[in-house]
Order: sequence, then structure tokens, then C-alpha cells
Amino acid sequence: MNTAPQASALVFVAGPLRSGSTLLTLMLDRHPSIKNPGEFDFLFDAFGVDGGLAAAQATTPEQLEDFYSDHRGYLSSPQRLGPVAPVPQRLRELVSRYAEGVPRLALCIHRNFVSAHEIFPQARFIHLLRDARDCAKSAVSACFAGNVYYGLEPWMNSEESWDRLRPRLAPHQYIEVRYEELVAEPERVLTSICEFLGLSYEPQMLDLSSTTYEPPSPRFANQWRRGMSARDIGLIEARVGSMMAARGYELVGPTQRQLSAWTLMSLKLQNAVSRHRTGIQTYGVSTWMQDIVARHLGLRGLLRSTRLKMFPVKAKTLK
Repeated sequence: MNTAPQASALVFVAGPLRSGSTLLTLMLDRHPSIKNPGEFDFLFDAFGVDGGLAAAQATTPEQLEDFYSDHRGYLSSPQRLGPVAPVPQRLRELVSRYAEGVPRLALCIHRNFVSAHEIFPQARFIHLLRDARDCAKSAVSACFAGNVYYGLEPWMNSEESWDRLRPRLAPHQYIEVRYEELVAEPERVLTSICEFLGLSYEPQMLDLSSTTYEPPSPRFANQWRRGMSARDIGLIEARVGSMMAARGYELVGPTQRQLSAWTLMSLKLQNAVSRHRTGIQTYGVSTWMQDIVARHLGLRGLLRSTRLKMFPVKAKTLK
């Protein structure tokens, strides 16, 4: 039985972490015909990097439930998996409950876009793209990484997943949106998105007064130009310059730069030290060390109990 939402109902907002996806989904949620219940990466994380339908079919219900037992995204979700059934069917049934009573359901995801398409083949996609330099800068500011070189990884993983998916989509199944245009001309961009979804633009989409977010503004874009060092710009462009250029972003650093083994090792060490320092400051030494030990030794019970202590703390730091 196919319990997936109707093709016209489900749309994935697909973009990197720190790309402005929360801002976009908040504005979509203000539309009376669109519901955005939050981030749904947990739907596909159990199947590996773009493992797709085959990986979902090979996953047992017991394996999925074990994976979800300490997954913050799933545990913070108000809906739960239904009775035992093939895993793809269980996911479709779960999503269908969110879609009840709304013309359009918008789910935000940051990775594994191929898996999303294969399990929900009729779904549409809004691809949100942002300058990698801004995403990396934001990731460091949010303590997701210790330096911009590693702060790039969510952007890289997301865009590589999109590159794998886009050739498989029909033209009517996706629209591409640049963050820089969204914050500079929000009404025009939101109108285009609404037309893509078969809806009319609603002015209330720009009213974010009930949230912690400011209304979109051009000053949100190109923040890397204000204060990012030439070294950090060079590190970013050395790693993903070709991907940025292919997406129409101007490169301002050296045309070619090969990072030395020493530089790469130093960046890796700096990132690790920063992540551990942040983890200890956020969760305390005991909880952070328990999480490390549980992950490395595969102690599922300890990992589950530790993560359940960490989730409420983490939730307070997210925006």
C-alpha cells in the first residue's frame, strides 16, 4: 500500500546547513496553505550517504527503530513510526500524517537528497543555494566546526548530493533559489516559489514577528566580505573553488592553491580541539566523554542515555 502524500502535496526544501533554510521554511510556514513541521534529515540518515530506496528496503524495522532511539531529529518529532511494515512504507505513512489537512507539506532536509527522491519519487524540491564562504563562516560561528575548512563539509556534502539528484528530476519537480536573492528580493523570490507550488503569494509570509528571526535583508548576504581573512577565503576556495565557480560564485583568492600536508594536519587538529572544547563547555566533561567512549566502542545503551541528556541542552543553542 502506498501511503505517501499526493505528488502535489510534498516538497522538500533541500539546502546545506547554515544556508538560510530555517529562514525560508519559516516564511513558507506563514503561508496558509503550506505546513512546515521542521527539519527531517532523520528520515534518511539511517541509509548512509544517498543509500536510497535499496538501502531502505534492506533495513529492518528493528534496525530503524534502534537508529531512531537516540536520534534527536526523530525524538523531537511529534509523530512516531506506525506498526511494523517494510521501512519505506513506514516512512511514507509517517510523512502522510504530517500532510493531513494541508495542501502543501514542506520538509527541510540538508543531505541525502537521492534517498528522499527514491522513497518519495513524486515529491518536488526547492534547492536553496548559498555562497560556500558564508556557510562556512556561519558554521564556525555556530561552533559546528573549528575552522572554515571543516565548516565547509556540510555545504560540500549537500551540494554533492544535489548534483547526484538533479539529473534525475523532471523540470517541473524542482526550483533553484539563491539565498542572496531571497534576502535581497524576498517578495519576488517567494512569489516564484509559490507559483512553483501552484499557490499565490501571501504578504504575511514576510511577517516573522512571532519568531526569533529578523525579516530578510540584503545585509544577510555576502557576510564573508566583511571580516573574513584572506587566509580563510583562500582555504575555502582551495577546497571547493571549482564547485563554487560552477554555481556562478566569483572567486577572489589565488587561481590555484595546493594546501601542504602540514597545513591540512594543522587544520584537522585545530578542528578536533575546537570541537572537544565546545563539547565540554556545552555538555560538561563527564557527558561529553561518555558520548565519545560510547560512540567509539559501540555501546548503544550508554550512547542512547547520553544523547538523551544532551538533546535538551543542544536544542537551546540552535537557531
